[in-house]
Amino acid sequence: MNAFSQTPQRPVPLHKATLPQTEFVDNSSDVWQPAGHNGRGELLLTCSSPREQRDAGDGESYQWTLHEVQQSFGPLMARSAVAS
Repeated sequence: MNAFSQTPQRPVPLHKATLPQTEFVDNSSDVWQPAGHNGRGELLLTCSSPREQRDAGDGESYQWTLHEVQQSFGPLMARSAVAS
């Protein structure tokens, strides 16, 4: 038996995801990239190229918390940026 099999595995909540290669896709197929964490430890996401031009806005992309994105755009699907 190796050390890996002796360690209990626990799922990591999506809001604590730390993999830099993970992107998230919303119901409109917009892609959100991790942009760090806020002071409360919540995952921040940005969507640099929304499909709807009216959603783009001017200047730097606003950083949304995971909760804000899911509340406004529906549940997110995580995917590896490497696999896309």
